[in-house]
Amino acid sequence: MRLHPLLPALAGLAFVGPLYGLGLVSTSPGVGAPADTLLRLTCASEPRLGAAGRIRITSLESGAVVETIDLADPAPTRLVGLNPTPYRYRPVRVEGRVAVVHPRAGVLAAGGAYRVDWDAGVLADTVGTPLAAGNFTFSIRPERPAASAVAVTVAADGAGDFATVQGAIDWVPAGNTVPRVITIRAGVYEELVYLGSRQPFVTLRGEDRAGTVISYANNQNLNPGNNRAMVAIDANDVTLANLTLRNTTPRGGSQAEALRGNGRRVVLDRVTLSSLQDTLLWNGALFVTDSLIKGDVDFMWGGGACYFQRCELRSLGSGYLAQVRNGESGRGNVYVDCRLTAAPGVGNVYLARIDPRPDVANTWPFSEVVFLGCAIGPHVRPEGWLLNNATAAPQVRFWEYGSTDLAGGSLDLSRRLPDARRIDRETAERYRDPRYVLGWTPPASAPPPPRRERLTGLSTRARAGAEPVIVGFVVAGTAEAGVLMRGVGPTLGAFGVGETLPRPRLMLQREGAVLAAQTGGPVPGPVADAAARLGLFPFRTGAADAALLATLAPGAYTVALADADGAEGNGLVEIYDAAPGEGTRRLANLSSRALVGEGDATLISGLTVAGAVPKPVLVRGIGPALAGFGVESALVRPRLTVFRGTEVLAANAGWTGAENPLEIARAGALVGAFPLVTGSGDTALLLELAPGNYTAQVSGPAGVGGVALLEVYEVP
Repeated sequence: MRLHPLLPALAGLAFVGPLYGLGLVSTSPGVGAPADTLLRLTCASEPRLGAAGRIRITSLESGAVVETIDLADPAPTRLVGLNPTPYRYRPVRVEGRVAVVHPRAGVLAAGGAYRVDWDAGVLADTVGTPLAAGNFTFSIRPERPAASAVAVTVAADGAGDFATVQGAIDWVPAGNTVPRVITIRAGVYEELVYLGSRQPFVTLRGEDRAGTVISYANNQNLNPGNNRAMVAIDANDVTLANLTLRNTTPRGGSQAEALRGNGRRVVLDRVTLSSLQDTLLWNGALFVTDSLIKGDVDFMWGGGACYFQRCELRSLGSGYLAQVRNGESGRGNVYVDCRLTAAPGVGNVYLARIDPRPDVANTWPFSEVVFLGCAIGPHVRPEGWLLNNATAAPQVRFWEYGSTDLAGGSLDLSRRLPDARRIDRETAERYRDPRYVLGWTPPASAPPPPRRERLTGLSTRARAGAEPVIVGFVVAGTAEAGVLMRGVGPTLGAFGVGETLPRPRLMLQREGAVLAAQTGGPVPGPVADAAARLGLFPFRTGAADAALLATLAPGAYTVALADADGAEGNGLVEIYDAAPGEGTRRLANLSSRALVGEGDATLISGLTVAGAVPKPVLVRGIGPALAGFGVESALVRPRLTVFRGTEVLAANAGWTGAENPLEIARAGALVGAFPLVTGSGDTALLLELAPGNYTAQVSGPAGVGGVALLEVYEVP
């Protein structure tokens, strides 16, 4: 789209009449804003919204008015995302000295140029002196994130792909089938958010939990019914991580959820939810870990299954933590290793309440609320639980096991509601399993503090000939690393491998530039010493195996192994951290591409996990997806198997048939791997590997060969 010729001179300038008591200091945006940009008028003193007047946005190219905001409209509405029910909203709000204007979604086109006009009296100072009529111009950047992109960024200052969270969600297509990550930079995003049921596989990840805040005063009075929640998620397979959702509706302002949803396989990881009445409403299946939930009356409620792990549940006033409305066969809310705290001076709090009367409309006699190993503060009443309109509820499941006070000491439960139970250990262990509660196994929760568990050795055995064995690896961290690389051919014969490369040649590259190369022959002393320190097998005396020792800066590298004279045979590429455990740098992943067949032509990679506790590792065997990168004769139906010694730990013949395909896709996005197509024949396994040595193999069907890629990623 051609920009209006006057725009470069006019963009960002305001044209106003006499300013009277309210001076206009600046306007934004200027040139090249995202299409979901907000408009800002910054004044010399704090403005007040007028009772009447219009703000219009006009296309400089067509002359058409694309948006009109009328301050005299008592109930303006807009559509939010894929929700067909309009929301009432506040089109103009004041933040200190800044008036912020919210255009409706879709009115600003990529590459467009616009003029903003406002009537006199739209803003006034504190004594009623109006801002005169005026205008300014701005433009929208011509490019938008591609539909095929899997990661975008939201930044309130306009420096990201989008300026609003909802703008980024609107980029996710209806019928989405691939994992997409929306990173939200620190800032306060004053908006309503809706993620529709046809937009699954989305992660919203904040840059800073306390500093990335979605906020709005939405409630039953403003938007009755399902639209009263500030953030609504009706999609499955969604993750919210490392951010804060804060509904700013004041006390007494009616029901005001910070978050509501119907989705299944939804994860909240290190999230803060804050409101008063009804903070969290969920009717699907929800896993919450390492999070903070604040409220007072029924601030966790709904009819879905919810599993809370290591969370803080903070009461902001007298009331009830939960009101759970599950049916007889359904699961309710389960709290595991949580802490129940309160704001200063708050008491008279119940763990949960319910109307349990049978055969009465809108009652729930099988309500299930379970606390396991939770530390409970003195703000909770001794009886703990409350029945509404009933004195007995023999079928209600108000259960506790291992409750303590906040210091970990014993807690007196002798005065608990008679129908509440202290369950036995066997029942408690059953409820500690998220799969039992939710019907699915959530991904690993918040990452632990930095630890020394790491990949210290990576190796690949494959057949080289016209197609060399190509191995990629990454040095991660902030410091240089000593890396030992070996290309083994003749010595493999001592281990029973036939048809080995007679004279291997090893070549190290970065971004296409050759950094070092070595053809089999005598091994220099420092290289041999490094291999001995690492406990590697020595080369056979006189064998023409190759080795390199290099100090490498953080980054991605490739090593190619072929025969120096063009012969064909089996070879082994080994890559080792020459000083494992020192500093923060480490080997982060390995990828190997080679021709795969049967027997000795199987593609085999080995890896070593060092440390004291298990390490998450993503292993992928790629065949069909290689065709999309121009690779001819890609292996059609790869099979991936991971061994420890001779024991098969896991195998896969199609990644979407794995037990945890969503977690595999999320891990791939997290480590930057290219996405796999749903239903493809490519393979993948996401494993927690204890320290030790492992091998991963990619093979093909009997009698079928082709090029395959084997990848091993360290998952943070």
